[in-house]
Amino acid sequence: MLAAATVHAQSPDSVFFLSGIIYDESYRPVPATHVINMNSHAGDVSDSLGIFRLPAEQGDTFLVRNIMYLDTLVTVAQIERRSYIVLRKAYYPLQEVRIFEWGSTYSDFSRAVINMPGRQTLGEAMGLPLQDPDHIPFDMDEEFLKSPAFLIKKPIYYLYYKYSKMEKSRRKVYWMNKNREKHETFNSIMGPESISEITGLSGEPLLDFMAFLFQRMVCDFECPEIKVYSEIYDLWEVYKELKETGIM
Repeated sequence: MLAAATVHAQSPDSVFFLSGIIYDESYRPVPATHVINMNSHAGDVSDSLGIFRLPAEQGDTFLVRNIMYLDTLVTVAQIERRSYIVLRKAYYPLQEVRIFEWGSTYSDFSRAVINMPGRQTLGEAMGLPLQDPDHIPFDMDEEFLKSPAFLIKKPIYYLYYKYSKMEKSRRKVYWMNKNREKHETFNSIMGPESISEITGLSGEPLLDFMAFLFQRMVCDFECPEIKVYSEIYDLWEVYKELKETGIM
């Protein structure tokens, strides 16, 4: 992802355009991130793929800034060597909050919760049947909405649900919420702490293996956990062999 081109400015042949990608710790692109050349004060904002492009000289230092991540300083040499920048999440301390409605200690709270009567939902109070947690409304069922049967029975509705941006957005939000738990489990397995426990790596070697891993992983959040772990271990063995033979 590096690109260099000579720019005839103050120092001909010494200024070139440097490109790179900004990732988070899970190697997902980070858009809308400010990248500033601390020497020339030129700046750019990463696009939706996390890519930035700035004029630079050897020896320049870039400041990478995003409100959700820690400010990061990188040199031109580091970007040329790796072609990407990894940002770490920023955590902001909050003031302590105390709640005393059910007592001032955890024991008081625990007793209050245990003794609390179960609350009925509105549906239970009205005697309505319980909902099926696996039920998918027809207007959120991608397979049904794109099926030939739906096209034949309701062609106008088929075109509407297929091409309407609003309906596409609604379905996207619905499936994101429905699969949130699967996403969180998958991200925890693929996180730096979990990969470090599996491989024993840390620092730059860990980041290099994670980049190798994310480029080759076939499993996603839909896969069973055992299959995700199995693929990580298999790719770890491949990575070690490539390292030993000098290919990596």
